[in-house]
Amino acid sequence: MDRLLIVGVPRSGTTWIGQALGRTDRAVYVHEPDGDHDPFAFRARLGRGVAPALARGDVDPDYERLFTGAFAGGRYAGTLRDKLARRIYAGVPVEDRWKAWLGGPVSPTLRVVAALAVPRVAEPGDHAVIVKSVRSELSVEWLIERFRPRVLLVERNPLNVLSSWIELEFVRDPKEAATVAGYARDRWNITPPGPGEPRLVHQAFEYGVLACALRDAAARHDDWTIVRHEQLCTDPTSEFRSLADSLGLGWNDATAAFLAESDREGTGYQTNRRAGDQPDRWRERLDAEQLAIIRATLDRFPSSLMRER
Repeated sequence: MDRLLIVGVPRSGTTWIGQALGRTDRAVYVHEPDGDHDPFAFRARLGRGVAPALARGDVDPDYERLFTGAFAGGRYAGTLRDKLARRIYAGVPVEDRWKAWLGGPVSPTLRVVAALAVPRVAEPGDHAVIVKSVRSELSVEWLIERFRPRVLLVERNPLNVLSSWIELEFVRDPKEAATVAGYARDRWNITPPGPGEPRLVHQAFEYGVLACALRDAAARHDDWTIVRHEQLCTDPTSEFRSLADSLGLGWNDATAAFLAESDREGTGYQTNRRAGDQPDRWRERLDAEQLAIIRATLDRFPSSLMRER
């Protein structure tokens, strides 16, 4: 069974790309098995922040089970226990989930969810399994060691990413950025922002840690495929066909139809967007003060996140 792992920071276009490639011949698309809306992912990420940090050789049975099911095809177990866990979890406020992920109190309801949750199971048949994650920035090499997927790294202009984070009010609690502070100190000797700093500083810091972690990993793996969201937006049909060919995925009418249908206005978490408007969209969304904060924060990181813009 062929395995492809799509990684990128949140709001970098990974869902659009995953959904398009997931419509190619024989492909099964598994959307964010480690994401915010899966009860077993909640259990695996409990107390570990926005992006669990796992290094090669680490042992983590829950994460092992989580991605074993995902790379097998990622179908919901469908048992009574699974259905119950998903129903209960869907009713838990997102704020309560995040408090628990960030090391805060775990409500009795969430304890029940964690106890009931089961990982996904295999999808019968011979498929190319495409798994998309925006929570594996600090564990991607752990995943490679265990599951040997090919990797597609999606990069996007940080100004476009962060303008989306601002719009959707990401990093509402400074504790979220603090969960990656130790990684930043250990890897690049970068100190995190203080709790009194503006939210945008915390947003840019968290983005910087996650984006640089992926770039560091990519530098150690010349077999990764790296795509830029802005390049895909220039001519989606042609660019995606070329990408699918390079990955050995079979182009078909369903893939082309999805791209055509998604090329329209959309807001929030929708994947619909006018592709041609995306590369420079940040220009109408960020003011001079916001640009200065983002540049000052990201210039502290070693991977030239801003200097190549």
